[in-house]
Amino acid sequence: MAGQELEMTEDGVLFTIDVDAATHQCLISREALNKLSQLKNVDASDADALDIFKAFEAYIRPVAHDLFKARRPQKTIRLTSDCITRAYDCTTRH
Repeated sequence: MAGQELEMTEDGVLFTIDVDAATHQCLISREALNKLSQLKNVDASDADALDIFKAFEAYIRPVAHDLFKARRPQKTIRLTSDCITRAYDCTTRH
């Protein structure tokens, strides 16, 4: 499945999501991964970006789907620390 491919880059973790029968590339920044660790009260100081991504993958992928559906970007979908904070705030309010 294309949605399972991961690649660590200088900027963060590159991954794909499948939306409407098409595969779209996403990048979650290292800063966003660190922010997510902080929000979830997880000490990730000894983990690399790929380990953090895998730990929170079930949370990250839906955020990427929501961003794609809201913006329909032509290029890589970028998940920043602001995106993660907003998504986290929305889920904790319910």
